Amino acid sequence: MMLLNLLWILAPLFIGFFTVVRSKTLLKLIDHSLMILIYLILFVMGLSLATMENLNSELGNILWQTAIYIVCILGMNLLFCIYLDRALPVTTQKAADYQTSTWGLVWNAAKLLGAIVAGIFVGQGILALNILAMHDFKVINDVLGQGALMLLLLFVGIQLRSNGIGLKAVFLNRYGLILSVAVIISSFVGGIIAAWFNDRPVLEGLAISSGFGWYSLSASVLQKSLGPTVGSIAFFNDLFREFFAFAVIPLLMARYPLSAVASGGATSLDFVLPLIQKTGGIKVVPIAISFGFIINLVAPFFLVFFGSLAQ
Repeated sequence: MMLLNLLWILAPLFIGFFTVVRSKTLLKLIDHSLMILIYLILFVMGLSLATMENLNSELGNILWQTAIYIVCILGMNLLFCIYLDRALPVTTQKAADYQTSTWGLVWNAAKLLGAIVAGIFVGQGILALNILAMHDFKVINDVLGQGALMLLLLFVGIQLRSNGIGLKAVFLNRYGLILSVAVIISSFVGGIIAAWFNDRPVLEGLAISSGFGWYSLSASVLQKSLGPTVGSIAFFNDLFREFFAFAVIPLLMARYPLSAVASGGATSLDFVLPLIQKTGGIKVVPIAISFGFIINLVAPFFLVFFGSLAQ
């Protein structure tokens, strides 16, 4: 069963990576489609939450557990990576025209959260009006979520390929490889500590810590294997990493460039890459691409592996 789940996750990602798309119009369409699919996946997660009993009381528990995971995982990431910065110094160069938009970041996060809230309200309305039976509702929800996730992974693979990222360049980047190992290990350590604080199984903590910032993937995979509560914790935990990255990258880059790159997790390859380039210069970009690619590659494997074991 675990092997089938892993193939279901990795197959569209690799199919996309080995698909050559040269049309700029088609690539732009894929870019727009990715955001729509993310909203759809989060909307489906909201639909799943609508089926949860005692939803209001459960939300408080979700947010409390999420806060513990955030502190433990990001804290351990920083401890490991700051040590790595001292052992492997990297030269950076800040761009003079660097600017950030705090309101833009807040607005993007609000839209993502809004998709979940909309899903909850729509799901509760469907169930309250008896438009669908509970069983049929869950089946449709599962099919919709799985289809959206497979398309998302296919498009992510195409994006990676279209950006000219080669496997040889990625896996021969010394800094990227070492940084990836440090983030993976420190995230697992943080996940184990957070699970202990939350009085939850260790395997669940390892599963939640396996998203590495890829919130659309972790939410969908763990919701399917461990239920909407764990899926929601994984989503909020990984979404916060993006906020954290935008806040700390400018502060860390000058003295701790590897820590700055690591703060973005899976998003170091896309959302926060321009910020990394602006604050650290062109020398840091290959490290971020290598690190981000490896993290994006291993996240599906670990999510499925630990999610299946924790069931």
